[in-house]
Amino acid sequence: MAIRRLSYRLDQEPDETGAPRLIRTDPAGAGQQQHTATDQLTDQLGDIVERVAGAGGGAAGELSYSLLPDGGRLLCAALPGQRVEALHLSADTPGPGPVWPIDTWGSAAWEPDAEETLGAGFVESGLPVSQAHADRALLVEFARAHADRVAPFLTDVRRLFDDPAGRQIVLVEDDAGTVARWIALACASLPEAYVPALTFTTWTTDPWRAPQQIVGIGADADFDRSDDATLEYLYRVYDSTGGPESPPPAELDPWARLTAERWLAGNPPRPVPGATARPAESFALLPLLSGADGETAGGGGASAPSGAELAGLSGASLHIVIDAFTRSVSRGEADSHTLDELDRLCRGLDGDHALAARPLALALVKHRLDASRGRGALPDLTAFEGLPLGQDAWRELREEYGERADDALRARLREPVTTWTEPLRLALAVGADGGPGLAEAMDRLADALLYPERRDCAQAVKVLTELDHAGFNSRVLRLVLVDFTERKLDRLIAFARSPQGDWLRRIIDDAPLTVRLAAAAAHLSGPPEHLRGAELFERLTQLLSGQRVEDVTTLRLLWRIVWRNDPPDRAEQPWVARTCTPRLIVEADLGRRVMGWLKEPDHCDVELIEFAREMRHDRKLGAQDRDTAELLVTAQDLAAGRLPLSRSSVGRLKELGRKVSPLGPVLRQGVDERVGCALAAANPLDLCESHGLQILVAAGPDLLRAYRAQTLDADRCGRMVHELPGKPAELAAYYHIWRPRRRHGVTPEWRTVAEELLDRALAPVLGHLDEHHLGQVATVLQREGQDVQEWTAWRHRAAREPN
Repeated sequence: MAIRRLSYRLDQEPDETGAPRLIRTDPAGAGQQQHTATDQLTDQLGDIVERVAGAGGGAAGELSYSLLPDGGRLLCAALPGQRVEALHLSADTPGPGPVWPIDTWGSAAWEPDAEETLGAGFVESGLPVSQAHADRALLVEFARAHADRVAPFLTDVRRLFDDPAGRQIVLVEDDAGTVARWIALACASLPEAYVPALTFTTWTTDPWRAPQQIVGIGADADFDRSDDATLEYLYRVYDSTGGPESPPPAELDPWARLTAERWLAGNPPRPVPGATARPAESFALLPLLSGADGETAGGGGASAPSGAELAGLSGASLHIVIDAFTRSVSRGEADSHTLDELDRLCRGLDGDHALAARPLALALVKHRLDASRGRGALPDLTAFEGLPLGQDAWRELREEYGERADDALRARLREPVTTWTEPLRLALAVGADGGPGLAEAMDRLADALLYPERRDCAQAVKVLTELDHAGFNSRVLRLVLVDFTERKLDRLIAFARSPQGDWLRRIIDDAPLTVRLAAAAAHLSGPPEHLRGAELFERLTQLLSGQRVEDVTTLRLLWRIVWRNDPPDRAEQPWVARTCTPRLIVEADLGRRVMGWLKEPDHCDVELIEFAREMRHDRKLGAQDRDTAELLVTAQDLAAGRLPLSRSSVGRLKELGRKVSPLGPVLRQGVDERVGCALAAANPLDLCESHGLQILVAAGPDLLRAYRAQTLDADRCGRMVHELPGKPAELAAYYHIWRPRRRHGVTPEWRTVAEELLDRALAPVLGHLDEHHLGQVATVLQREGQDVQEWTAWRHRAAREPN
């Protein structure tokens, strides 16, 4: 084992061949022993040093690293002043360890007068590391600046070791420093055992003579880059100066692509240290991902990376890595520690990474299942519930293992309930959903919960507690609700109130809505609150989405919990209608339960009318209730003008009035007031034509009060004064409606109102009628068979009396 330092200078006078002569000099401080040994090496190494020096033209900035036929290595640095320094490492000298040959580029230790102490190996040499190359942060920055070329470059570097006679890599750059960084990036990426074998020269003017694997040149070097054969078959050329270069690799090497992504993501790889191995093992992806702390491939399995280490991977690279792990597990190459690490890795992934990891998760589960098959038992698969398996994987597992687990469970169902826990756990782990064993177990557990006074209920709760399986709990509770009746509801509430109800309260967030509402009702209706009726209903609605009832099913359920088949108290019914909305009440067939509000309201307002409008559509209402709702809506629509006053509408109004008679006082007042307003607002011709006058002459005080008030409205009277002189037919109709009547059926109240309206509403119009208009009115009255003399007498009398 030996390391020798050689120093040379180029003589100014050329030799017989025309090349500058290489003259050896002694480095400063070299001892006699080293000087003597150097004399013995001069003949062996001189040709190589001369070739390096001559190829570089003696220009400062070149660093070359070459392998010698005897297995030794030669590192040469061209320095200013036509000087060349060389470091020879014999074949048995170890290295480079953590120091790469390229790290000595630009080092001041190459100077002849620099202090140095050369130890037993290059790894302990005193040559300082140039941080510009070894610093990973700077290499990350360099890789990102050349992002498109990193993966192709590393692909070609990888191929250098697959085929020793393969094509050299030529880097065309503006300066040797950039070439040195490319070489440093390759050294930082390669497995440690390959770094001593990577030969290079950072700068040469004669690349044809350079024997190294990576050759750096300038754009003006004597190298024909226009020749297709050179670019495609002889060299792999990368030209950053804009000139011709080799076509990209047809396929990127997986190791190179993954390594490039790690650099670009700012999470550079840490190659696994170790002796030289076969390329297939040294460039495996598992050691690369696992980092420097992992074991070498084939040496017991590499440890798995963390989710953070995979964060920079995507697309094809991510699938390449996952496939490598999957193959390792499927072939049985991973040890127990690695299997645990891969399990941890899969659980920590999400999104696209979790989808990509599904094959690996399936391989892990199958490995454990197959390992236990020979022992005649199923493993505890609950440990795999968090793995990203996907539906297809679970379907495959169910087909292969589910039937076996369900058979084991079914056999156990003949034993006490407390022995079901483990068979249930295994059946759930492989998703034996369709098996008869799991179905029977769930049915029996659900049935037991409805009898809290029996021992089976406590045992069922114990099993469910031990399983601690949210999905299974929900499925059992949903079975409780099958063929749900009031009897089942009572039993469910009793279960919630029992000591076993503590389990229900612990898992209540995962329970179906019906169970959550029943449990809440059990709590709220008991001490200390003892809520009932609308108060209980309101508190239960706070458990709903949006804290209000929005569908028929939920309304029926809440109604059954709170009121069973009984109606709410009369005082609560308006609140119920407002909270649940009349339309939803009708759709739930609950309208007849709140009809007390319509039949005996506190007051007749718009809210009540809209409630009646919806109630008309409830087919389960009795005829009188529906007619009551129809009467109120008809009166409202007549008053609002939505329904025109006609013989049909008046006839319908009168018919409904007869059917629902007698109405309560509040409802009667509400109807009469709206009818009175409708008759007052109607055109007098329509009022006569529709027989609405028949309603007026027999009307009660509420209707007449509304009719009178609206007719005598100041604005209304003003419009009559201005408009009626030009409308003789309407003026005659008003007179006909309000003229004195003494026949049977005319109430005294109407005669009083009619007389007042003649005097106060119609008499003021007379002062605006000339003889022509008066004649028109008389003509209309005569045509309609009215008493013209009576009209004339009233007109004269009204003219004499002050308004």
